[in-house]
Amino acid sequence: MIIDPMHNLFLGTPKRMMDQWVDKKTIGAKEFAAMEIIAETMVLLRDHTKLTSKIGKGFPYMKADDWKSWVLVYSSVLLHSVLPFEMYNNWMNFVHACHYLIKSSITFDEVNSAHNYLEMFCKKATKLYTPTILTCNMYLHLHLRETICDFGPVYNGLLKHIKTNGKDSFETTYMRSFVQNAFKGDYVHAVLKSSSHLSPKFTSTTTVITLSFHPFQLQSFLLASSNPHLSPKGNEPLPPSTFSLQLKKSSLMDETDYAYLLQHYKTSYDLPDLVSYQYATLTNSFVDNEITKLKFIDLLGQQYHGKNGSASCGSLVHVMFVGSDSRNTLVYAGQIQYLFTHFFTHPSNSNLHLTRMVHDHQHVFAYIKWFNTSSDRSREDDGLEFCLPTFSPDSHHCIVPVHHIFLEIATAGITTNRNVSKRLVIALPKKLYA
Repeated sequence: MIIDPMHNLFLGTPKRMMDQWVDKKTIGAKEFAAMEIIAETMVLLRDHTKLTSKIGKGFPYMKADDWKSWVLVYSSVLLHSVLPFEMYNNWMNFVHACHYLIKSSITFDEVNSAHNYLEMFCKKATKLYTPTILTCNMYLHLHLRETICDFGPVYNGLLKHIKTNGKDSFETTYMRSFVQNAFKGDYVHAVLKSSSHLSPKFTSTTTVITLSFHPFQLQSFLLASSNPHLSPKGNEPLPPSTFSLQLKKSSLMDETDYAYLLQHYKTSYDLPDLVSYQYATLTNSFVDNEITKLKFIDLLGQQYHGKNGSASCGSLVHVMFVGSDSRNTLVYAGQIQYLFTHFFTHPSNSNLHLTRMVHDHQHVFAYIKWFNTSSDRSREDDGLEFCLPTFSPDSHHCIVPVHHIFLEIATAGITTNRNVSKRLVIALPKKLYA
């Protein structure tokens, strides 16, 4: 029998443990109120349910999606100062296991790691509480490994997003949607090929964004995205589903931001003699100040948004770079202010035929403000990272090729016992739907 992970992981154990903590008065009304205050500062990922009021009221009427948000995002932050040390550490065994098990793709090593975490969680629970704490549902945690090895990753969130009319023949509806998505890339390529004679400049209120006329290579994209040692410049391959076909009219870049873009090109292409657009009549080694902003960008199922007013969902990200030793990779937290495309022709390629100015010359960037780093490493074992709530000064490092973006993050505002404000970063598994 296949074990349903959504029910097995999120509808059983979290409620069981919460009931235990409440019954033994480990958590009471005072603790729920304190947790709600911190929860109000948290920014979640777009596909996670916000629980602010439910936490304050003691978790009433919780559904599977609610418990999923509690386990993956809230609990590691809110239970740290509430549960005794051993209880909290044991709960984190369950959280770590869930982080592995909800991935859309998972390795055999990760399956084994998840199993080990669940085994430690169950064994330690019988010592911290009583042997009767374990239920049949929790026993089935230890059989998830076989389920995954036989049937693949346990949770991908695809089925629940399929729109139906509430009647029968769900299989037909699902397959119709699947086929439409599967051939979306072919449609994009067909449209782009038919537009290959058009200039890539934006001359109307809406325009077709030009990607690449060459077949998209998934391996090339993943290599550029996962290996920052390749130092992406911004014009590397992107999936056809990345952009909307219809975009707004292009605009002129803010002068301060433009100075950073110019410096980015100088550094990335090792072209110290590049000049501003203001001197375009004197040389062909210049950088235009015309850009097209994107509302969002989709990279194999992971959707990123620019900051939109006070809403931050989808704009908070981890970005991966090469360390100063040129061997290790480093991950930094920041907020996307806006996403944009920009055309830049390397001077040595300026005489290429116009129709070649598609993929090679179109660059896709995110303008990112970086959170100031903190020396506090006290929560690393929990998979959490401390940053300061302020941004570093802007520089050309704010211009980031979208290939550097690693994953979306959630955050929480924390005030220490010494009344120091910090930002706690919660990273979740990256989704990859090719």
